[in-house]
Amino acid sequence: MPSKKEINLLLRHRFIIKIILNLWTVLTFTLFIIDFFSGHRFDTSTTAIEVVYLTLLGIYISDKEYERWRDGFHSRFFGEFFVIAWTLLMVIFVIITPMSDGQFKVPQDFAVVYASVIAAFAISQHSKALKKN
Repeated sequence: MPSKKEINLLLRHRFIIKIILNLWTVLTFTLFIIDFFSGHRFDTSTTAIEVVYLTLLGIYISDKEYERWRDGFHSRFFGEFFVIAWTLLMVIFVIITPMSDGQFKVPQDFAVVYASVIAAFAISQHSKALKKN
């Protein structure tokens, strides 16, 4: 069983990772919206931010699941909010695209990020369910 000092250090570590991930989530979300409505003038930037965002998401989820299995970590936050936000943006893009007569197109990098967020959430949920059993 970890000491109180170790637990506080782990919580601070996770808090810092969560702040960084949230910052990059907002930046990534915003850049994809700007890229979509600008006719993909920022597609090079979306490729770069996609790599950073997915890497940070992977680090956060890996760290969280490791702690869940090691110490019985229980999150007070819900990954569903990330999934809902990314899904709403994808739905908006998919609805606007055919209505725009070719002016707007779903960024390919966005589709990769969206699918990765859904996959990461599913894997995390399966891990959580396995740990309960």
